[in-house]
Amino acid sequence: MLLADVLEEYLDEAEFRWLQWERALEAPDFTLDEVATREERLLAHLEGLEDESALDTVLCPAFDAEEASRVSAATHALLGLGEVDEVLVRLRGAAAPARAAILRALEVSEAPGLGARLMELLKLEDTELQAGVLETLAFRQEAPAEVLARFFTHDEPRARVAALRGALSLPEETVRRHLPGLLDSAHPGIRAAAMEAGLAAGARMAWEACRKGVQAPGAHAQKAMVLLALGGDEAEAALLVTLLESAELRAHALWALGFSGRVAAMESCVKYLAVPEVARLAGEAFSAMTGVRMEGAFALPPGETPEGAPAPLEEEESLDADLTPRPEDDLPWPEVAAVKGWWAQNQTRFAKGTRYLLGQPFSGPVLLEALESSPMRRRHVLARELAIRTGGQHVIPTRAFTWRQREALAQARGACARLKSTPLAATLR
Repeated sequence: MLLADVLEEYLDEAEFRWLQWERALEAPDFTLDEVATREERLLAHLEGLEDESALDTVLCPAFDAEEASRVSAATHALLGLGEVDEVLVRLRGAAAPARAAILRALEVSEAPGLGARLMELLKLEDTELQAGVLETLAFRQEAPAEVLARFFTHDEPRARVAALRGALSLPEETVRRHLPGLLDSAHPGIRAAAMEAGLAAGARMAWEACRKGVQAPGAHAQKAMVLLALGGDEAEAALLVTLLESAELRAHALWALGFSGRVAAMESCVKYLAVPEVARLAGEAFSAMTGVRMEGAFALPPGETPEGAPAPLEEEESLDADLTPRPEDDLPWPEVAAVKGWWAQNQTRFAKGTRYLLGQPFSGPVLLEALESSPMRRRHVLARELAIRTGGQHVIPTRAFTWRQREALAQARGACARLKSTPLAATLR
């Protein structure tokens, strides 16, 4: 039996490490290997909490905490102790923030038989709980197709979104009966999820919805932009370039263009390297397409910022300013002259009509390489492309523990070798 103060220390460390791990999963400056290092420290402290004496001493009291990472860590440790019943009782009675933290631990837990126990909760008359549980089952890829189908017309929009995301491949009947209405939903989240699920099913109507969403930008337009970049050709890249003229859409358009891999996108990124509000995003997108890393001679020294750069969040004086840290705040500032010089010397390497990723013509093996080596925050989009191009057969859980991600990548290797490099739009029916 471990002493209470030792267990408390384990939980304090697990809380801190969990928060670090979650941030690393979204970071623009962490790779899968680097996240794995942080993850090892987290798992070591979680394992230390898997002691029967921790149950009443620190784990159950942790559910009264306000910190989500503490609740998630305690939940994961309880599941490791086999206390599934205790966790599910806590889940049903939890307020929204704590419930989200419990569900996050349930997403990544390897407790045996957990999927079946979660399925039982879908029978309860609690629509918010149903939606959260369905999201968890979708993440774990443990929701049967017939169960998901029941939620395509659910009253709770969040449940419909979860069902669409969990459907690895929409049945033809669902495409015919439900997809048109889902794509035309008044709820932007449902429309965005329907676009992605429809593309994975090979439905051209989903592609047309993407184009419509970009041509008339509104809520969730960013997701439509990204899907258009992944699946389009020169015409779609040109459409996204026109959105750069809007200051409101510029950051979203640059993010999307980084996945298009087109020469027009590269040229636009070079142009916006000198615009402080989006310079780092332009550098990130340019790097992803060309393979040039924004470091060394191609980045400003740490701590140095260009003239006109927005003030750091800690120095922001406006009471109306959004002080929430963003992943892009950790991106390096490009050394504009050096990057432009590189482009002047190397732009002839890149041919119009070809899509590039990491400086190479796009192909299945290059996509797999990018999923293994790209910064974490870009991998979420790349994984979506793999899922779409394989008809939902290969889903990389980019917010799961890294060993699970590596297993999924290994299983996808053969499919990637056979993946077509033609624009996605050309493969739709």
